[in-house]
Amino acid sequence: MTKTHRKQRAASALGRYTVAGALTALLATGAFGCAPSGYYRSSQSSLDSLLTSQAELLRRVNRLDAKVETTQESIRATRASSESQMSDLSNRIDVIEGKLDESGERFRAVSMKIDNVKERLTRADSLRMAGGGLMGADSTAILDPEAAYQAAYADLAAGRYDLAHQAFSEYLRHYPNTEVSDNAQYWIGECLYATGDFNGAIAAYALVSENYPKGDKVPAALLKTGYALARLNRSDEARKFFETVTERYPKSAEAKLARERLGS
Repeated sequence: MTKTHRKQRAASALGRYTVAGALTALLATGAFGCAPSGYYRSSQSSLDSLLTSQAELLRRVNRLDAKVETTQESIRATRASSESQMSDLSNRIDVIEGKLDESGERFRAVSMKIDNVKERLTRADSLRMAGGGLMGADSTAILDPEAAYQAAYADLAAGRYDLAHQAFSEYLRHYPNTEVSDNAQYWIGECLYATGDFNGAIAAYALVSENYPKGDKVPAALLKTGYALARLNRSDEARKFFETVTERYPKSAEAKLARERLGS
C-alpha cells in the first residue's frame, strides 16, 4: 500500500468519526429541543477531542509512512548493492574462465612442442641407426646425402647441438659440394653459436662465404657473424658486418635485421 493510500484511508476513518459525532449532536438537539448550554460545551469538547485524536492519528500515519519509506530505501539500496556484487562476481568468474582457457591453450601448445621434439629425436635416432652410426669409418655404412643431411638437421632441431655439429661435419667431409653443403656449413656455425662458442661460430660462418660465395646462406652467415662479434663486445667489427649485409643484400630479410641492429 502506498503512502497516499494510507493517508486516504486514515482521513476517511477520521471523517467517519467526525460525521458520527456531528450526527450525534444533531440528534440530541432534535430529540430534546433546546439543549442546555452545558451540553453544547460537552459536545464541543468531544469534537475537539475527536479532532485532536484525528491529528494525532495523522501524525502516527506520517511517522509510519516515513519508517516504511526508509525501509523501502534500505531494501532498494541492499538490492542494488547485491546486484552490483553479483555483477562483479560474474565478471571475475569470466576473467578466471578466460585465464583457464588461455592456460589450456598454452599447455596444449607446450605439449605439441614436446611431441614435436620427441618425433625429431626419434627420427634422428632412426636415421643414425640405419646408417650404422650415421657415418662411421666404413664408407659402405654411409647414408645417402639426403638421409645424412636430414639426420643431422633432426639433431639440430631437437637441440642436440654436439651431435648435430658432428653430423654436419661428417656430411661435409663426404659431400662437400651438394646443393645444401653451404647450409651444412652454416648450421655448424649455428651449433657453435647456440653452445656459446662465439669465436668458433665466427670461424664456421667465415667458411660459408669462403667455400660457398654464391650460396644462399652467405647473407645469414654475415649477419650471424655480426651477432657473434657483438656478443664478444667487439661492436665496431660487428657494425662492419651489419653494414656489409645491407650493402650487398639490401632487399634480404637479413638486411632488415642488420638495419635494426645498426639503428639500435
